[in-house]
Amino acid sequence: MVWWSGGVAAYVAVNNAFYPTIKNVTGIENLVKDLPDTFKTLIGSSDQILITSPAGYLQGRLFGLILPVLLLIFAVGAGAYAIGGSEEDGTLELLLSNPVTRGRVLIERFVAVVALSLGLGIVTTASLLAFSPPFGLLEGVSIPGLVAAVFAATAFGLMHGAIAFAAGAWTGRRSVAIATAATVAVMGNLLNAVAASSESLHILRFASPWHWYGGRNMLAQGIALEPFLAPIAVFVVCAAVALWSFRRRDLH
Repeated sequence: MVWWSGGVAAYVAVNNAFYPTIKNVTGIENLVKDLPDTFKTLIGSSDQILITSPAGYLQGRLFGLILPVLLLIFAVGAGAYAIGGSEEDGTLELLLSNPVTRGRVLIERFVAVVALSLGLGIVTTASLLAFSPPFGLLEGVSIPGLVAAVFAATAFGLMHGAIAFAAGAWTGRRSVAIATAATVAVMGNLLNAVAASSESLHILRFASPWHWYGGRNMLAQGIALEPFLAPIAVFVVCAAVALWSFRRRDLH
């Protein structure tokens, strides 16, 4: 957690430090104005939100891809190890030889994964609030929207972490848990890209977690509920699947 927190804070600081070098470069907007709307949304630019604006820069350089992927990797790693990894390395066997129930162990470890991810989200928020003002990156940016965007990315990562947790509890294998969550993340991204590029398949974007997360630039356009409601539903389902499977199978 310490190393991850330091790494995320350092990335935010370095990323923000580059903003003054591009904020007055009008040629960048001329370069992207003829690009497809899907690509402009991905890099944080639109007719209303320019990529050289603080909200557009943060969306394109941080919230569009890097931050959710970092939080996803952290949550998937924690979720995959919580049951599946601990069972693989034999430490879960020692724990369960004590007078504790499987249900208690599973629930407490699930809560721990959530708490660690939320802690990293708090570190990210604090880093943005500390390292954005010196470079003018809070001008015109909604502070509640900024905080909501960070925790939308956290919820996005946690959703995949919950999938890894459930897969680990179901199979007892860390590798399977990571592969399952990674497959969901990659397929969701591909589905979002295909649906955005094809008018006939446009409706399919609502099945992609990437669309739930990135459907709106909350730094400039206000807070949306979809990035939070959909992951919460996945949390509940994954927790139920993990509890049901873990309590019924023979442990390795």
